[in-house]
Amino acid sequence: MRSRPHRRAAVRAAAHAAVILVVGLGLAGCASIPTSGPVQQGAEVRSERDDPFIRVIARPPRPGLTATEVVQGFLAASASFDDDHSVARAYLAPESRAGWDPLVGTVVYQDGGATVREAATGRVVFSAARTATVSARGEYLAASGTEQTAFRLRQVQGEWRIVDPPTGLLLTRLDVDRAYRTFDLFFPDPSRTVLVPNQVLLPVGPGVSTTLVRALLEGPTPWLAPAVRTAFPAGTALAVDSAPLQDGVVLVDLTEPAAQAVGSEAAALSAQLVWTLRQLSDVSGVAITVEGVPLAVPGAGQVQPRGAWPQVDPDVVGPSASTFLVSGGALVAARDGDLVPVPGAAGTGGTQLTAPAVSVAEDRMAALDGTGTRLLVGPLTADGVLRQVLTGTALTAPTWDVLDTVWTADRRADGSVAVWSVQAAAAPRQAAVDDLPAGRVVALVVARDGARAAVVVERGGGRVLLLGRVERDDGTVRLAGFRQVAAVLTDVRDVAWGSADTLVVLGRSGSGVLQPVVVDVSGLAVRQLGTVAAEITSVAAAPGLPTLAATVDGRVWQSTGVGWSELAPGRDPTYPG
Repeated sequence: MRSRPHRRAAVRAAAHAAVILVVGLGLAGCASIPTSGPVQQGAEVRSERDDPFIRVIARPPRPGLTATEVVQGFLAASASFDDDHSVARAYLAPESRAGWDPLVGTVVYQDGGATVREAATGRVVFSAARTATVSARGEYLAASGTEQTAFRLRQVQGEWRIVDPPTGLLLTRLDVDRAYRTFDLFFPDPSRTVLVPNQVLLPVGPGVSTTLVRALLEGPTPWLAPAVRTAFPAGTALAVDSAPLQDGVVLVDLTEPAAQAVGSEAAALSAQLVWTLRQLSDVSGVAITVEGVPLAVPGAGQVQPRGAWPQVDPDVVGPSASTFLVSGGALVAARDGDLVPVPGAAGTGGTQLTAPAVSVAEDRMAALDGTGTRLLVGPLTADGVLRQVLTGTALTAPTWDVLDTVWTADRRADGSVAVWSVQAAAAPRQAAVDDLPAGRVVALVVARDGARAAVVVERGGGRVLLLGRVERDDGTVRLAGFRQVAAVLTDVRDVAWGSADTLVVLGRSGSGVLQPVVVDVSGLAVRQLGTVAAEITSVAAAPGLPTLAATVDGRVWQSTGVGWSELAPGRDPTYPG
């Protein structure tokens, strides 16, 4: 065969080596944020919106390809997961096909600027800008640097074939968007109070219900594992490697170890399965058996409907889901166009309040005083008084979780940070903090499920968004595992939890406009919400409710899905939690 060195600079094989089919599979999009149309939040996004599955039909090698064209064809065919990547394997030498494992992980690279060149006879070098990685467990992490892979090829019956394929997959971001979908795997928090979503990317196609159950049985990803538990006894697997969907019901038959889950553990196991599988819009229920025998679950029938186990919903909001804000130094609720002072001292304006937070049950509140150095907590009752529970140097706005714990961070004068949690009438407890990059903490917002924390840190001339986990063990609390989310945002001013798997972030990208954006917790999807008439100073969000924004001129705005409308005069808006 003729060799044509330095053939093409850009890798555009996907454009001519694959046919893309859109196949509706009834997949719910989890936190994959749409690129147009209104923003949906909370349960609506997680379980009601259908995404099409874009299937990649790869082209097998043709006779007479150059070594460079074989590598290009292999890269394009790698985006097709059909039949265990059988088309991509066709570009490999026979002795290399069985040993190549495409599922050990994925490097995501930038298509534009990627090169494939023949460095020597039988040696082709691929080079591209690395943008992210996807682990074998589906964890998406932003990455940078250059990905460079050298391919060795040899002649097989007169045709070039790859001898040493890369470890895992090399895919463009477009390939990832086509081949994967974002799903949540659900695991109980250590107290079994609420489920915590573990957001992962999984390849989709026929049998997605089986893929989800397999992933759930593997347990939480290494990053989240220290913050959650699983109700599946060790050794539990699918009795037959399938969890088929029949007439809307997913049939989950587990191996014998699952019989050890009884009582509350069987309920927790069931909740994990139901909440994970309800993301598929054509699922109406789940039937759980152990070696063919129905699992005994207190209070549950043989088929558990998709709406079962609402009590462990991570997207908990208060009973009234009211909008709260500060007006005249007092905490008020915006209801039916009126601003109604809350009961007790918080609603009188006697103490000038800033950065208020209302508990999930809407029975308590926390706020900072006007100096930002004192944390005040009090009940929302007619005789409720404000109690000073903590004094610091510069406290961050408090937040509540479903465990009735209020959180704040103290930015000390020496540059260090102390994270505090306060529960009921107990004394404040300082949490250990590991792996938090050096810098000034601008905001600390613990998720309503109490298992994860979003942190804004000012460092290196910018403000970045980090996500950490909350570890609870033997009475100790630790924040650890911090990693950057949405690296494209370099100037982050504020953050709020929009749902259990999305964040609403006030920030800008490069020299762009400061505005709220919706970001999933993996950082894979970012959607801008647009600006208002004045500079936005803070944001608030809650599942299924309009995003709120306060502006420097003393007004509070709410998102409408296609823009913003003015809600009321005031500042520091918040939702319960």
